[in-house]
Amino acid sequence: MKRLLRNVMAGLSWPSVALAADTPAGGSLWFGLLLPLIAVCAALVAWLWWLRKGQALRGSGGPLKVVQALAVGARERVVVVDAQERRLVLGVTAQRVELIAELRRDDNAK
Repeated sequence: MKRLLRNVMAGLSWPSVALAADTPAGGSLWFGLLLPLIAVCAALVAWLWWLRKGQALRGSGGPLKVVQALAVGARERVVVVDAQERRLVLGVTAQRVELIAELRRDDNAK
């Protein structure tokens, strides 16, 4: 048992010797390291594209839709929002959002 433990510890202390003995000489070492790196980068790009595409699909069909936004100051805006068959006029500042008015159905057509 002590001999096995000693061999394991020796193997851990010299990983470069073990790696050099297992890998073939020449450019295949670079190919063996570069190919998985390219595969991981391609998978990351595909995952990020999928997340962005999913956000765009989810955002367009949601219950809230900004119809129009008008800046009235540096950080102040008046925003018209459609929310579940209602049209709301909101005042938006850096500190809060306040309901200004709720428009009637006949106002929405104009």
